[in-house]
Amino acid sequence: MAKVKGKKEPKNSKNSQSHIRARLDYLHQAAAYFQGKSTLAKGQNAKVVNNEYNLFASHVSSGEESHTVDTKEEVCSVNQKNTQEPLRNLSRVCVSHLRAVAMKTQIRLPVTLKRSICKRCDTILTPGVTCSHETRNASRGGKKSWADVLVVKCLSCRTEKRFPQTEKRGKKLAERRKEKDSALLRDVNAPKMDTSAASQEKAFKSRGEDVAMLDAADVPTT
Repeated sequence: MAKVKGKKEPKNSKNSQSHIRARLDYLHQAAAYFQGKSTLAKGQNAKVVNNEYNLFASHVSSGEESHTVDTKEEVCSVNQKNTQEPLRNLSRVCVSHLRAVAMKTQIRLPVTLKRSICKRCDTILTPGVTCSHETRNASRGGKKSWADVLVVKCLSCRTEKRFPQTEKRGKKLAERRKEKDSALLRDVNAPKMDTSAASQEKAFKSRGEDVAMLDAADVPTT
């Protein structure tokens, strides 16, 4: 017996792309995890360096204190390079894979996800950690409140993103077309007024006949 063929799902349906969306979610979570670990490593390195410096400074005389400060900075920089850079690179690789999968499968990423990623260096933008937020107003003295622009600056590559904060936005093309079509329908359905001279004369005569009939009705019968 022949096998019963099931119905094929549409190409861009949610069920057909569920595994791709799961992969995108996994890549985003992995990138955020590695980015968070890199920031934690920075604080842990500082604590380790301070402990090593305190132990080392207790056995060193005051004359060699300037040399110990230099060694402290060198140890801190070496530890940061050994721990932070690999984690940051892993996070960037995950983000680059995420963008590549979305472009190849033609899946549109959410706006919040797009705005949380630097398009130049693939760094996850965390306010106060990997990026800075600043509201600017280019108008004179900031008098125009609708000219506020949020500037997001990536601290790793110094790339800036600008997002207008105004509430007054232009209508989309589909909305403008709907309004235009509705206005045309109103004009078509509205009764047309005949302004010709013949029609005006006819209307005047009918009004005069109506007045004469009313006067005859008021005369008392004998």
